[in-house]
Amino acid sequence: MSELNDGGAEAAVAPGPAIDVAARVEPGTAAVLDRLTRWDLTSIETIRSSYAAVGAPPAAVNPLVERSDEILRGLPGRPGVRVRWYRPRGVTGPLPCLVWLHGGGYIMGTLDENDDRLERLAIEVGCAVASADWRLAPEHPYPDGLDDAETVWRTIHDDPAAFAVDPGRLAVGGASAGGGLAAALCLRLRETGQPQPALQLLIYPMLDDRELTPSIRASADPGHWGLWHLTANRMCWRAYLGGLSGADVPATAAPARAQDLSGLAPAFLGIGDVDAFLDENLHYAARLSRAGVPTELHVYPGVIHGGFGALPATPRTAQFLRDIYAGLTAAFAVCARDTAR
Repeated sequence: MSELNDGGAEAAVAPGPAIDVAARVEPGTAAVLDRLTRWDLTSIETIRSSYAAVGAPPAAVNPLVERSDEILRGLPGRPGVRVRWYRPRGVTGPLPCLVWLHGGGYIMGTLDENDDRLERLAIEVGCAVASADWRLAPEHPYPDGLDDAETVWRTIHDDPAAFAVDPGRLAVGGASAGGGLAAALCLRLRETGQPQPALQLLIYPMLDDRELTPSIRASADPGHWGLWHLTANRMCWRAYLGGLSGADVPATAAPARAQDLSGLAPAFLGIGDVDAFLDENLHYAARLSRAGVPTELHVYPGVIHGGFGALPATPRTAQFLRDIYAGLTAAFAVCARDTAR
């Protein structure tokens, strides 16, 4: 078994123990674990069906928010991308803006599932949110989802007046696979010489396909059928990477593989400590910081994967959301001060 050092090489580590759910999960979450997805790991289709079976119905529009959909024209050679906008109702003038990328293991996820959470974020932060309906694997393996994220980012960045947003206060963020795409987008923007976002908001991002850390290996026995499983994680990565494997996998597909993290956007990274992605997230945050990237890291005891999308029914999940709002608000405030100078 192995883990990465800063240069991307492997170093031996001990396997992680099986997850003791009763001892580690926050009590309020443990009490409702049986309502979570009962994963059928037979195939990509059964994983998708498991996920859809427990999905909440579409949320009604919050009266404090304006919600609208539009199709953004694709960059040359790429299709258009549907975007759902959320804006605080009655607020005029160019708004700060978050480009949001939903989660779902690179194979699942819809715009609808984050409606209530993104509406609340728009209200709390006072910003516009543009949620991208990016293409999913295996029908659309890498780089299609990342291409869609780049289309949305560059379209808004290059013509902010058309969307009534402030060009100096644009951030990108996402949860799980969407967090992985947000990190990958920052790497691609650096590669292509494009300006970096004000912030990369990485909510328990899915960053590494190599199954190297104790926390991901512990998910082979996650302790409850509703927690993310190593088998599902492996199937999702294979679907997303298509025929890529080993050294052929680029950092813009699996950001943890990046050799150099310098010159990237400031990062906010939040994750629960009962999350299969914990170790790869901690390692990525440490590497960002050592590369000179301002990095804010939060680890929440007892919180499982998926806490952003769930109702904040426990003290730690509520804290998680407050910290997200505060981190995004602070990043936009820094940009505003820099612009005023």
